[in-house]
Amino acid sequence: MRFYFVDRITHLDQGKLIRGYKNVAMSEPVFTTHFPSFPVLPGVVVIEAMAQLAGLLIETTEEGKSRKAILSIVDRVKFKKMVRPGDRLDMSAELVVLDEDGARAEVSAAVGEDTIAQTRLTFVLLEVPPEFAGVLAQERAALFHALRMK
Repeated sequence: MRFYFVDRITHLDQGKLIRGYKNVAMSEPVFTTHFPSFPVLPGVVVIEAMAQLAGLLIETTEEGKSRKAILSIVDRVKFKKMVRPGDRLDMSAELVVLDEDGARAEVSAAVGEDTIAQTRLTFVLLEVPPEFAGVLAQERAALFHALRMK
């Protein structure tokens, strides 16, 4: 099973910036235990959502290359408020570094005008073996098509 924590991409400036959002619904499995009487989206899910968005930016910038962005460092994360069911988590990722070894992005998440979290994420870029390169390209294209603003 895969969990996608980005519902829509609202802006893409390839190689520079991406924006998107996640609608937080009470029906999400995490809320059965976190916490039943006071549901709060775990910080690790907020980080994962921002990492998925930043990974899409990196991988679309890497057009034509068979490399996968893998989160390796979460640096100085700051959580300022809670995310609750019914919130729309608006996220942005700005590419700071992209080279042969990896990538770094400044990311943030907000609900309305309130900043919820911000951090710097570092990714390693792993070469995908040739026999899986086509599958990765198809999966990436389908995901990107599904998430793009209409």
